[in-house]
Amino acid sequence: MTQQVPAPADIANPATMALWRGWWRRQSPSRQDRFITLGPLLAVALFLAAVIAAFGYLRIEEIDREQQAVRRDVEYAQQRLRLRLLERQEQLMRIGRDVSNKEIDTEEFISQAESLVNQYPELMAVTWVDSKRRIKVAYVSPSANASQLRGAGEQLKVGETDGTYELARDLRQPVYSRPLAAKETGGYNTPTLQLQVPLDDQGKFAGVIMGEYSIDGLLRFGVPTEVTAKYAVTLVDDKNAVLAGNVPPPRNPAARLLPWSDGAAEYEIPVSPVGNGLLIRAEGYRASLGVVGSGFFWLVSALSALT
Repeated sequence: MTQQVPAPADIANPATMALWRGWWRRQSPSRQDRFITLGPLLAVALFLAAVIAAFGYLRIEEIDREQQAVRRDVEYAQQRLRLRLLERQEQLMRIGRDVSNKEIDTEEFISQAESLVNQYPELMAVTWVDSKRRIKVAYVSPSANASQLRGAGEQLKVGETDGTYELARDLRQPVYSRPLAAKETGGYNTPTLQLQVPLDDQGKFAGVIMGEYSIDGLLRFGVPTEVTAKYAVTLVDDKNAVLAGNVPPPRNPAARLLPWSDGAAEYEIPVSPVGNGLLIRAEGYRASLGVVGSGFFWLVSALSALT
């Protein structure tokens, strides 16, 4: 016949103390030993559960803080890039207005383009192209790629502007190209970005002022150093190909031993005013904190199991 065990809440009552003592004395010594050993095991299990819960909570809070921080910093870097691009766009539009109003000739254009390129290292070339895609005059930075060296009288090749020349002609407003990769003789791809500013001659399309940017230069001179010091920052295209920057190093395998371990916080956002063709991505560096946390977790788990 099964004997009923008194409820814990009733044990403190004087009326039930005798019933509890009687139930305990009726148990065999071996069964009493088994009941006694359950106490430490239950305490160890509760301790291990508390440790796991604390680790999990702190890790979730840390992941959330890291994600918010990287998002805030990437948006700040994107704003800096946007302002830098818009400033260059406004300067090229000012040159375009002077050309449209016939206020400057080719010599004055070269002078203004040279000053612009020398002042802003990410700008590789400034070219005056007429309505028939012929190059009227161009100034190219000494550090420009060989594919950007164009002489007066040459004609832009089909596909060289990725259709942005035609788009600027049709829309009559500045247009950015997708990232263009020009393969050099050594086989190295040098991604560039073009800006086409249309020229207007009494309501007629008169060509474009074409500015060419080095995407690597945009990353080096447009992204704040405090962001690049904290994260692995890259510029990627819409196909997820890295155009500039360094891919973060692989994670330490020991950090993956943590049950809730995941990748470092990362965030990406399109670069305005270019659009979805150019994105800025940042991923946090994972230091040795994951190894220390993993080792401490497994040490506590092993000691709990041995106990």
